[in-house]
Amino acid sequence: MPHIRLLLLILLLLPLTACTAPPPQEDAEIPAQVHVPADRLSAAWIPYFTAERLLTAADPQAAVSDYLQQLRGFGINAVFVHVTAFGESIYPSLYYPQLPALHGQDGLQLFSDACTENGIALHAWLNPLRLQTEAVMEQQTGDAALCLWFRSSAFRTANLNIWDGRYYLDPAAETTGKFLTGAVTELMLRYHPAGIHADDYFYPTTAPEFDADTFAASGAADLGDWRREHITALMQQMYKAVHAADENAVFSVSPQGDLQKNRDALYADVAAWCETGGCCDLVIPQLYYGYRHGRCPFAEMLRAWVMLPRSDAVQMAVGLGIYKYGQTDPNAGSGADEWLTGENLPAVQTEDVLTEPSLCGVAYYHADALLALPEQEASALKNASARH
Repeated sequence: MPHIRLLLLILLLLPLTACTAPPPQEDAEIPAQVHVPADRLSAAWIPYFTAERLLTAADPQAAVSDYLQQLRGFGINAVFVHVTAFGESIYPSLYYPQLPALHGQDGLQLFSDACTENGIALHAWLNPLRLQTEAVMEQQTGDAALCLWFRSSAFRTANLNIWDGRYYLDPAAETTGKFLTGAVTELMLRYHPAGIHADDYFYPTTAPEFDADTFAASGAADLGDWRREHITALMQQMYKAVHAADENAVFSVSPQGDLQKNRDALYADVAAWCETGGCCDLVIPQLYYGYRHGRCPFAEMLRAWVMLPRSDAVQMAVGLGIYKYGQTDPNAGSGADEWLTGENLPAVQTEDVLTEPSLCGVAYYHADALLALPEQEASALKNASARH
């Protein structure tokens, strides 16, 4: 077996493994428009903890189908299902070890079938860089690429970085782009989702120690610019892989609501992605703020995103953080209690988003919170959505 594992490691250093489609051409055209639901995007994120709960139910098929039917009651026409949150997948993969709790069950196929049954578009949501802790990765078995990389000290050093006890794919490693391109292609060709979705977990820290040796060896002058170049390159590679597999599919991203934090703390130059195209089809900023938020008031942040210069090839929806409903927001300053006292706040924010003609819809984080809204709040939100 060691010689087989070594062969697989070598193959992963090639542009793509043999089982995936060829990489897209560098001069591939940017699609003229994104393919979102024809009327309006009304989406919900289904995070890893919800997906695992449903897939480990006594009857997973019934649990997933019933859950999606409940979302349809809110007018949801698309879901972003967390297929890999910490470098462990809910489906069999050449790239990721499978989540142990699923015992080999193909959870993504189950979601795919249930979405088709309920008329909901399925987008496969992944964390591009974040992996598991060292203790968990030591226990992983199988011959998925990440397992092989971790077990080899040379490959682990070359391809993975560790920060605060957790491993990450090294954004500056050439193999990271090849890995993500292969993983995206595998998802597209095996499950044919409506698209691939990346969230906001890029660089985990601003500390130079995270990649000091690689940066020093690069000869680059500015650490921030160097890191932003790598994140943009990864986005471009995933974007091209999605469209090489299916020209009508959507590559979307949900960055932080704070544009400056995206650029300077996560090294995601989202404003440039929006303006130039070629990095994503759809951007869904996470505007998880109330109107009285002390630093990022909702209306002001919404306007800042709407006013961004944007390529015709990039559409924009807005992510609303209804998981905060009924809770205090300790980061909101004087607006800390707004989610406790603001009547129909999810509905009011939905109305503000859907009346903005340059936006293509709304996405709710997260689906559990949507289904848990009190009857009055749920009714108000449904009415606001139905008016558009």
